[in-house]
Amino acid sequence: MRPVIGITTYVQEASWSYWKQPAALIPLDYVDAVERAGGRPVLIPPSEAGVEETLDALDAIVFSGGADVDPTIYGADAHPETDVTQEQRDACEVGLLKAALGRDVTTRA
Repeated sequence: MRPVIGITTYVQEASWSYWKQPAALIPLDYVDAVERAGGRPVLIPPSEAGVEETLDALDAIVFSGGADVDPTIYGADAHPETDVTQEQRDACEVGLLKAALGRDVTTRA
């Protein structure tokens, strides 16, 4: 059985067909890389709810990176070049990271 690997997603406006709306998405390269490595990729939309249940279903997690993390999360001031942050995503990923570190879940940045 292949290991189930979670991949955190972005919330960005996306368009397809005649729709243009916010979407939870990730570049396909992440999915392809997990599959090439022998894993079963599962996308994790940004949500603070269900962190423990999410980790229960995973063997490992990939934090996909992206927008700058809000520096106040780690007690710093924003640098003049700090880009726009995503509060919902930061909260989700920090919650997942803290919970994953407390378990036997492999993490990669």
